[in-house]
Amino acid sequence: MLKPVRRWVIGAPLFTGLLMAPTGTAVADTGPTGGATRCHVNVICAGTSETTTKPPKGGGGTGGTGSGPQVCSFNGQNYACYSPGYGWFSSATGWYYQLLHPQPPAGDPLWEGHKPEDGGVYTEAVPTPGGGQSVGQTKFFAQPPAGPPPDNPVELAHSAAEEIEFPDPVPGIAPEGTSVVGVPVWFWLANSDAPAAKTARGNVISVTVTPRLKSLEWSLGDQLDPKKETVKKCVGAGTPYEPKYGSSPSPTCGHVFTTGSGTRKAGLFYGTLTVHWVGDVTITGGNQTVAPIDLETSVRLQFPVAEVQVLN
Repeated sequence: MLKPVRRWVIGAPLFTGLLMAPTGTAVADTGPTGGATRCHVNVICAGTSETTTKPPKGGGGTGGTGSGPQVCSFNGQNYACYSPGYGWFSSATGWYYQLLHPQPPAGDPLWEGHKPEDGGVYTEAVPTPGGGQSVGQTKFFAQPPAGPPPDNPVELAHSAAEEIEFPDPVPGIAPEGTSVVGVPVWFWLANSDAPAAKTARGNVISVTVTPRLKSLEWSLGDQLDPKKETVKKCVGAGTPYEPKYGSSPSPTCGHVFTTGSGTRKAGLFYGTLTVHWVGDVTITGGNQTVAPIDLETSVRLQFPVAEVQVLN
């Protein structure tokens, strides 16, 4: 059964870019710079962008209730709730019942004096020690003597959610190439369209889970002390950067680095983008309600942040 929160991790190196300081000529400090390049003032430099993705690990389900064959009990013994050819099991009597097909014509003795609109004629079968069934007599019942157990809407919702095919997260980061200490960096999700809804069908009800994007969580890896890790939490998909925004900060999701990555392994910060989704649950054929399901996907990031000097 699906856990309330599902994590998919997809390896994806990504390199950010350089938005230079608003005045003067920017040059990288001597020593490791994390890949800073020279650019004109207030210009996004075209940098190297490499994205490698792998299929999500885990996830996929098979639909249905996710709990295997339904089991019923009688006098301490377990029996399959449904037996092909014999019908549904009654935990009240220990017998299987199946609606006779076709139903006998009106006036037939099998109706036991009743009219067809009063109910139905069923055949009985009792389980035998060897695992089979012994067919009994045929009886009239005003209401079905046995039927499918109630569907579990929560299990069906989880099964439907397991079938949702989430896209690999594609981080959007500006500047492209190398970021710079003290200069605003923009974050957004480049592929924010929600995947298609999925439905799981039970005996009586159907449950559909419709995903929608909730928020982004950027763990930037720019602090040596993990307890002080910079984590940016943004509602929605963020705002894609456009050149007209110049060096202004993102109105929805951004950060200003206070330290460079030059002294780190390979001159890079290593972080994670986690995409939080919500699966809204709709039930057809019943009056139950199920709370939305939280889901998430994530992608690993690595990027350089340069220390720069402004020469007047």
